[in-house]
Amino acid sequence: MFLITNPTAGSQEHAASKNKIKMITMKKILLSALLLTATTFAMYAQDGKKRIHEENRKHHMMLQEQLKLTEEQKKKMQSLNEDYRKKMTELRKKDDITVKAWKEEMEALRKQHREDLQSLYSTEQKAQLEKMKLERKEKAKTHEKAQIERMKTRLDLSNEQTEQIMKHRTEMMQKMQALRENKSLDQAKKMEEMKNLMKTRKEYLKSILTEGQLKKMEELKKQQHGKKRRV
Repeated sequence: MFLITNPTAGSQEHAASKNKIKMITMKKILLSALLLTATTFAMYAQDGKKRIHEENRKHHMMLQEQLKLTEEQKKKMQSLNEDYRKKMTELRKKDDITVKAWKEEMEALRKQHREDLQSLYSTEQKAQLEKMKLERKEKAKTHEKAQIERMKTRLDLSNEQTEQIMKHRTEMMQKMQALRENKSLDQAKKMEEMKNLMKTRKEYLKSILTEGQLKKMEELKKQQHGKKRRV
């Protein structure tokens, strides 16, 4: 007796087997890609946290030096900062409250922390702190003026365009300052309003710059972004 085989069925099984191997291979590749992306993202996030932590540490060190804090004040400040970070960490873990309640608690913690730090300083230190704030504002104005001059040169702005940009930037800075000092808004709302102000600024620049100037500005932004990524 001869065994009759179906060649079509054999080829179908072979094709199905090949497809199965392809699917398994694709899944492995996709999984590897996802793991690589997740690992890369985690590394960048970790680097970002490290930079922020280092910047905060340097800021506190500089503040302690400039205000000439006593050892007792330094210990108290460290204790306040650690307590604040602990409470913020606990708040972030909460998932049984509404977003509104979460924002309110976060703003209350920030307000309390600021008040606790202020109560730590002596009258002379508070005066020194205000002086430092004024100095930072003056430095910011000088930096702003230098930025405008660079912008004028690189984009070949006319005197009229330069004056318009300076006037608009001054108005924007005043609005941003008023927004930061607004006690009736929580941090999330302030961030939202800040984004709206930046959007308004972008639209304003589009209205007074030529197409060539806008194109050049975008090219400069890309170059600057590339430099930051290489650092």
